Amino acid sequence: MNRRHLLASASAAALASVAAPFLSGQEVGVAAKPGTALDKLQQDCLETCQRCEATCNATLNYCLSHLAKGHATHAACAALLASCQDFCGLSAKIIARASTLMSVACEANAQACDACAAECDKLKSDAQMAACAEQCRECAAACRKMV
Repeated sequence: MNRRHLLASASAAALASVAAPFLSGQEVGVAAKPGTALDKLQQDCLETCQRCEATCNATLNYCLSHLAKGHATHAACAALLASCQDFCGLSAKIIARASTLMSVACEANAQACDACAAECDKLKSDAQMAACAEQCRECAAACRKMV
């Protein structure tokens, strides 16, 4: 085996050992607990975050269609919806892996959901916006229980 092949093999082995915990979803430095299941509070929050993420996604698309028609009133809400959707998705992933950082993610997500709900409330005469604001408030409440 020549030197290049040897170095490439060694590099690949080193990378694999470093990346393995990330690829398995396990946090580095955190011992995995076999068979660890989420408790009811965590499961409820996970599901609420997933619902909120889906609602924000649908509402974002709704806002973008209004923006395309020249309704600039939906611009600020669209920007917050995109961020809120990201926070909800991240929180759901972190809860699902039973991360020790659940409370940190949930605290940030609650703040994002509050901001999104407040912006959606500015257009509350619109049923889609009102429904999204309500879902964001529900998600913020569920996340606060996790903090």
